[in-house]
Order: sequence, then structure tokens, then C-alpha cells
Amino acid sequence: MLEGVERLVVEEHRVLFSEVLGQHWSRPAAYRWIRYEDPDPIGQLIAATERLDEEWDRHPEAAARRREFLAWERRQLARFS
Repeated sequence: MLEGVERLVVEEHRVLFSEVLGQHWSRPAAYRWIRYEDPDPIGQLIAATERLDEEWDRHPEAAARRREFLAWERRQLARFS
């Protein structure tokens, strides 16, 4: 399950930073942003999710893309149960 949640967080990072903000994106950059080298990966994924929420909030013009992502994310999470 941890791997699945990790993939969701990394994908959200890609959508926000690459698609919405137009920044160069790479998987290693996402992991550095998440600070995944920390010995508490679950805590880091929670913190990353909170930081992503804050970043989305700074870009109200991307609300439609965020809704699309959240719908996709819900479908992915349903597959875990």
C-alpha cells in the first residue's frame, strides 16, 4: 500500500509542477522535494501531501485540473481496498 500512496504523491507533484506550473520535472526532483530520504517515509508522504495542498491553494487558476486529479486519485485509491 505504501508504494501505491507514494506513486500517487509523486504523480500529484508531476501534475502540479509540470502540467500546471510549467516547471521542469523529474522523478528524482520529486523525491528530493518529498524529502523521501528521511527515515520516516510515511510521515514524509503525509507532509508532502500537506505541502502539495498548500501549493495548489496558491494557484486557484488550476482548480479544474486539481478536481480532475482528485477524481483520478480517488479511482486509484479505490483499487487499494
